[in-house]
Amino acid sequence: DPVCGMKIEKEEAERVEYMGKEYYFCSHKCAEKFKDNPEQYAHQGRSRGCCH
Repeated sequence: DPVCGMKIEKEEAERVEYMGKEYYFCSHKCAEKFKDNPEQYAHQGRSRGCCH
């Protein structure tokens, strides 16, 4: 999860496509946070702060 850094199984994750790449999220809340500002998260390894 690029928003909170949580390791997740792709099969169980919410998925968002951005600029031709798929991103996987632990929750709908993290996916929505990514959609609100994808540039903040798309080019980072692990982000700080969690959405839980």
